[in-house]
Amino acid sequence: MVKIRLQRHGRKGDPVYRIVVADSRWKRDGKVIQVLGYYNPKREMDFRLDLKAYNDWIQKGAQPTARVKAIVKLQMKKEVQQ
Repeated sequence: MVKIRLQRHGRKGDPVYRIVVADSRWKRDGKVIQVLGYYNPKREMDFRLDLKAYNDWIQKGAQPTARVKAIVKLQMKKEVQQ
């Protein structure tokens, strides 16, 4: 099964995440199919997501995690405000 999930980067105590498409059997920080964006939880509203690519993967059957779904909602809200 293909998942849209977060891949951890950054140093100890200061995480930064990439939003990626990966097979659910692969390691969290292992291979990826495509990078869709990034998310920095330390800074408020510091994230970017390619919604077009996200929607393409959803149509192909990829399953987003709960955190990614929340980021997508924030991204849509952010775009409406601009």
